[in-house]
Amino acid sequence: MKRYSQRSGHTAMAELNVTPLLDLAFVLLIIFIITTPLLESSVTLNLPTATERPTPPVDPKSIRTVNITRTGQIFLNDKPVALSMLEQELAAFRETTPDAAVIVRGDKSLPYQQVVDVYDAIQRAKIERMSLDTVAP
Repeated sequence: MKRYSQRSGHTAMAELNVTPLLDLAFVLLIIFIITTPLLESSVTLNLPTATERPTPPVDPKSIRTVNITRTGQIFLNDKPVALSMLEQELAAFRETTPDAAVIVRGDKSLPYQQVVDVYDAIQRAKIERMSLDTVAP
């Protein structure tokens, strides 16, 4: 007696084996994860050099100090001032002192945007000599 099977040797499989496809995808992912940081850190740059131009000595009377506290409060020569008034006071100072200079001292935990806002106010007051005060490591 011959047995008949429901499966024929010529029928297509109803299931697709995705295991080799997933293995290939994971291998490619690992290759990209490993090679991407190497590409970023392998950038070599030949940075330009700048000549240091001598700066004339600054008269201490022509320097104003802007302090920015951790809370964002602004002080001009130890007197509290609003950001909107800072530009006006520095512009008036520049009118009387053409070689005016400003030193900006900000707390290291200060958001960067607040320092940029103070720098913008100094630039709008047309003061070209600015510096950031830091401490040596």
